[in-house]
Amino acid sequence: MPIDDPKAAFEKEYMQPEGRSPLPLTVFVGKLAFPKAALPLEIFRKVADRLSRPSVEERLQAIWDMLVMETEHLETTKAAPEDVAEAIQLAMRRDAEEFNDKKRDRYVRLIGNALRSETQIQDVASFVQTVEQLNERDVTVLKVLNKVMNKDGDWRPAPNPGDVMKVHPNTFTQRSQELTVQVAMALEQKTESNLYSREEGYGVCNRLQAFGLAHEIESQTRELPLTNYCFRLSTYGIRLLTLLGEDVPNFDKYCKG
Repeated sequence: MPIDDPKAAFEKEYMQPEGRSPLPLTVFVGKLAFPKAALPLEIFRKVADRLSRPSVEERLQAIWDMLVMETEHLETTKAAPEDVAEAIQLAMRRDAEEFNDKKRDRYVRLIGNALRSETQIQDVASFVQTVEQLNERDVTVLKVLNKVMNKDGDWRPAPNPGDVMKVHPNTFTQRSQELTVQVAMALEQKTESNLYSREEGYGVCNRLQAFGLAHEIESQTRELPLTNYCFRLSTYGIRLLTLLGEDVPNFDKYCKG
């Protein structure tokens, strides 16, 4: 075999048999050198285990099986095959890298619901990318926004006949205190004294806005750290929550066409 064979070089560098992998040896030597550093070395050992070929292959097989089960009875779909194929490939790659079961469940649910949707979902892969970037606090607050700032009856017909349904900004601003309290409780802050900092929840909402999932509504000049804040879901946030299987009121109002 030529020594400059790129395939052979790649396999020699990255695809070593498990018994010859340098990672377990490195961790073992580390334990001998730093016997008092048991906790950090245990963390690195877990990373090494996850990077082994059997672990990654098992992870890929698991998410593949979940995706098959999610869609095995599906006969038709309005989703674009190329788009969904890209989303599946991306989800499998991310899951093999992250070892995050909660995110894996979201990937699978998202792709399955996109395939079953009665309307074509555009750019399914972009939703997978968004889920990959969200942490658990982000998802928690996103659900609070849906609960507090997106209720049945929010949208009402305009006074003039033939006008579209709309929602007045006061609908949102009047709920700023409720939103602030519910977000703080969801983030496990103590709200009994009303002296808790609103900055923690405000920061998470700003992260959601950066991902295009929410919009801030200016209601007043904020005096730090005790003034309430006001955000609402974006159309993208509405779509994502729906794909994740959440009950989302007013979907047809936000997502026409």
